[in-house]
Amino acid sequence: MGRNGRKTPAYNRPDAKMRRRMTVIGVALTAFTVYIVGVLAHTSLTENAKYETFANENQFKSTTVKANRGSIYDSTGKILAQSATVYTLIVDPYLFNQLDNTTLHTEEEEEQYPGGKGITERQRQINAVVDIISEQVTTTDRSELRKTIEDTIKKDPNCRWLKVATQVEKPAADAVLSLMVEKKLANSIIYTETDTKRYYPQSELASSVIGFTNYDGDGIYGVEAYYNDYLAGVDGKVITATDAKGEEMPYKNDKEYSAKDGSSVYLTLDMTLQYYVEKYLSQAVNDYDIRNRATAIMMDVNSGAILAMATCPGFDLNDRNSIYAAKDQLELAAIEDDKDLYDKTYTELREKQWKNKAVGETYYPGSVFKVITGSAALEEKVISVNTVFTCNHTIHVADWDFHCWYAGSHGPLDFQRAMTVSCNPYFIQVGQALGGTKFCNYVKAFGFTERTGIDLPGEADSIYVHPENMGPVELASCSFGQSNRITPIQMVTAYAAVVNGGYLVKPYVVSKIVDSNGNIIKTAERTVKRQVISEETSAQMRQVLENVVSGNGGGNAYIKGYRIGGKSGTAQNQEKNLHLPADIYYMSSYCGFAPADDPDVILLVVVDEPMGIDANGQQTYYGSVTACPVVTSVFKEALPYLGYYPEYTAEELAAMDVTVPSVEGQDVERAEASLSELGLESVVVGSGRSVIAQMPSRGASVPHEGKVILYTDEDYETEYATVPNVIGCSLSEANRLLSEANLNFRSGDGAANHSGAVASSQSYYYGDVVPIGTVVEVYFTVKDEG
Repeated sequence: MGRNGRKTPAYNRPDAKMRRRMTVIGVALTAFTVYIVGVLAHTSLTENAKYETFANENQFKSTTVKANRGSIYDSTGKILAQSATVYTLIVDPYLFNQLDNTTLHTEEEEEQYPGGKGITERQRQINAVVDIISEQVTTTDRSELRKTIEDTIKKDPNCRWLKVATQVEKPAADAVLSLMVEKKLANSIIYTETDTKRYYPQSELASSVIGFTNYDGDGIYGVEAYYNDYLAGVDGKVITATDAKGEEMPYKNDKEYSAKDGSSVYLTLDMTLQYYVEKYLSQAVNDYDIRNRATAIMMDVNSGAILAMATCPGFDLNDRNSIYAAKDQLELAAIEDDKDLYDKTYTELREKQWKNKAVGETYYPGSVFKVITGSAALEEKVISVNTVFTCNHTIHVADWDFHCWYAGSHGPLDFQRAMTVSCNPYFIQVGQALGGTKFCNYVKAFGFTERTGIDLPGEADSIYVHPENMGPVELASCSFGQSNRITPIQMVTAYAAVVNGGYLVKPYVVSKIVDSNGNIIKTAERTVKRQVISEETSAQMRQVLENVVSGNGGGNAYIKGYRIGGKSGTAQNQEKNLHLPADIYYMSSYCGFAPADDPDVILLVVVDEPMGIDANGQQTYYGSVTACPVVTSVFKEALPYLGYYPEYTAEELAAMDVTVPSVEGQDVERAEASLSELGLESVVVGSGRSVIAQMPSRGASVPHEGKVILYTDEDYETEYATVPNVIGCSLSEANRLLSEANLNFRSGDGAANHSGAVASSQSYYYGDVVPIGTVVEVYFTVKDEG
């Protein structure tokens, strides 16, 4: 029925099929509506943060504000690493495509378009950009730069950003922008972005300790890596609104999150001491042909603070990718035609020169380890300093024969004598008295089975004989410093414990960290891991080791006026010598400390594979000869610098040098008498009655009983002498040869008065021509294991 009571016409009434169809559509629309509402609810309620972030990323632009990296200083405040602003050069390829590339410039247009005659404006500007950048940034390859720009223009006509040079100094960046105007280039076709560059003012000094950053500014070696979180700081951000094209637009709610600059790090290293160490370590590497680098660690005996740490040859932190060592450069030059081999070798040598040998490599300590064996045995009271064992050159242990380094037999000897002559059989018997279990306990207690925990990356693990494998042969070998491979940092901290009262301390290279506001946020303190031996045993060892240096006329580490303690070590590199007919690869070392009675400073020097040849054609590899002179030379300069001044014995005072007075103008007899009273000899040249000139001159230092040349003729001519070769001579022989040449002889520190000492270096080279009366200083060494 209709609204008026009439029947609805049949053609207007929906049939059953139509009703069903409408029902289905209604249900589908309802379901779709429910689904849409559900998705919207889910999106707005559970994924709100995700889509809000997505919207912000499209509506807002975030610009990073780089934090300034903190600086690195030595203990005296000398700058070792700092960052400075540099620039990245950016080219806008899109602007090249807006330039005319069809019309050639005429000669008349040359002034208006510099460099444009006969070429299009696009090509003119490409040429100018290439010229400007390659001239100001000398590391840029001209042809490669041109190809990069032209390829980018073709492949991506809308490209607006092409980086063409990085780490550009300000003067060069300013010159580029100035020349761009001068050459009448399109505005902003070259522009700059600021960046930072790390500078190392000391170049190669302490390079393996300081380390360096990668091109992103993150520390990847040394202190730069270990303390990267402190040095790096936290980058800031500036968030701005952008339009549909990505362009910034005014927005009152722009947000800026300020960068937090990195903190500065102060090392325990003193660059003056570092210089002394590197100077003499480098000299040893050259003098003794050290093939596998050398390392040295100077440490505060009591606190564990590292005063100097060096690996030589090192590298220049400002040019770290260049191979530094001369022998490595020669190795590369020999294979430069084989690109694959060259690249492989270059990479290996570069990684090796970056490695800190003091903490990252292991070595056999040799006889230096006898200090550990001896102190453990004294502490356990299985021996005393008066205990006598006999050396018959060879000692049989299980099925193995061990030999003393000395060609003969030492016979019966006590602890002091055994340490002084470094007798292997004696310390094998000390190890036997101690026993395998106790020996292993002390190896662990002295820190050889764990890392020291020094605040430097890349500390290596030691390789040692475990207690369950410590048989009689292993015990014998370990007792005198073979079989266990340890790191130099482990050895110097253990040795320090022997002489500092028995305390094993944790070594460290950073003393404090200061934030960008000058607040100290972290300081290092002395960390004692444990007391390994007693004060009494430590005092005994100090005396024994001082006697090693001062006994029998003085060892190689002897320095007049100072009390030095020390011990050398020489060990075969067992792996490399294994298949050779004779041992030629050695690891040699010396560890010295001062003052011997109350130590403050300790210095370990390790030279790896010394291959030098002495005056008799013999390989020079003993630690007492190759490593000890480094310790002596460093201590001679470092101890006065540290405030320790010589205190001479009566014998030393009697043999002290004499300061030459001025006798010029005096008559000859009076001059001779004046010099004689000072214990000096006069050599008169000429027939005049008064002294016209003298050599050495006033104020010079001349050995007691030295010569002063007196010239007496008005028209005198200085007489010269040729310096003789005294290397390999005894003290008396060297004195005779120099005296016969009318040259003054001075014995340097070291083993000059030792019965077996021979000259190992002289201050003037053989064949040098010098005025007669010149003082030639000769350094003497004992070629043994003492």
